[in-house]
Amino acid sequence: MNKVKKDLALVFLLVVVLSVSLLGCEKVITVISDNTAPTTETTIKIGIIQPAYSYTTFSQGAETARMQINDNGGILGMQVEFVSRNNQPIENENPTVEASTSAAKELIDVENVFALLGPVRSTMAVEVGPIAQQAQRLMLPGSSGSNVPSVGDYVFLITVPNPFQGKVMASFAMNPEELNAKSAVTIYEEGDTYSTDLVQAFEAAFVEAGGQILHSGSYAAGETTFTTLLAEIQNAIPDVIFCPGHQPGVPLLINEVRQLDIRTPFLGGSAWDDRERFLDVLEDRTVLDGSFYPTNFSVATQDADVQEFVQGYMALYESPPDGIAASGYDAMRLLARAIETAGSLDPVSVRDAFAAVRDYKGATSISHYDENRHPVKSLVIQKIQNGQVEHYKVVEP
Repeated sequence: MNKVKKDLALVFLLVVVLSVSLLGCEKVITVISDNTAPTTETTIKIGIIQPAYSYTTFSQGAETARMQINDNGGILGMQVEFVSRNNQPIENENPTVEASTSAAKELIDVENVFALLGPVRSTMAVEVGPIAQQAQRLMLPGSSGSNVPSVGDYVFLITVPNPFQGKVMASFAMNPEELNAKSAVTIYEEGDTYSTDLVQAFEAAFVEAGGQILHSGSYAAGETTFTTLLAEIQNAIPDVIFCPGHQPGVPLLINEVRQLDIRTPFLGGSAWDDRERFLDVLEDRTVLDGSFYPTNFSVATQDADVQEFVQGYMALYESPPDGIAASGYDAMRLLARAIETAGSLDPVSVRDAFAAVRDYKGATSISHYDENRHPVKSLVIQKIQNGQVEHYKVVEP
């Protein structure tokens, strides 16, 4: 009988690896010897959809959070692994819907990631959302489009949503102690969900408060000269110009307007906080002076949680983070918090824990999520002065 027991033990020891595949989680148990307890290595895979040539600080912010989380033992004992896919195949062109949806399908179907961080831009996020929703993967984009989460209950915004951005910037423009504007021209990028949504939010709030929209113009993605728009602006003579689009289009437009000696203040949106790329479009950054834009983050905030993010990011990348980086950081931190709260990788439990977030503090602070899965949080208005971005004021929700 003793011989049989020994034989069985030897057979057991020949099983070197037992692999268990869970949703986005790989667990490996290795038997080392009959006298050594099994050791367990666990990994949770998170997918990132990141443009290669724009808004790159989103994944850098997420990476800062990932390293901090792993250094502190991971999530439920699991180390976090990122699997990234690029959705911007051509450097001087926008990310594409095709590359974004292809990336999402590969990350889910092939890589079996537990959740998606990104895409950054709303035009791509509204197309990726249905893929994540159908697969029951949480999707935490870097975008602020109000309609991005409307596809279903697995999609949550991280950054300040466009309705609040538009309302705040309209109020700021009309405030007698600020710009005291009575009229505005709005400009959006054709086919861009983010800038169209934000312009609509600004116009609604501006008109409701008694302001007048003199003209709403547009430009095509990739356009570098703006002859028609310049004529429209000159004819309208607005008090402010609201142009919340992306780089390089917006800085190039502002430059052309200033060359005509039009000094009307420009207001932007959170997309301007791809800060260094936005400022570096022009050789003379001071052309952008006197412009204002909203973001959900300020490096000047002296809160301990904010400074933990700032110091961690600077240690990795040797430059201060921007609002895009803050969104990536908070996306990863919020996901980790939801999994820890759920106590498992059950997608329904994690989704419910995410929806129940209260009083989160990280790179930014979130009071809670509303019924649209929009975060309720403060907004920071930044000013460009002397070719640099300066903290201007905080606006509470």
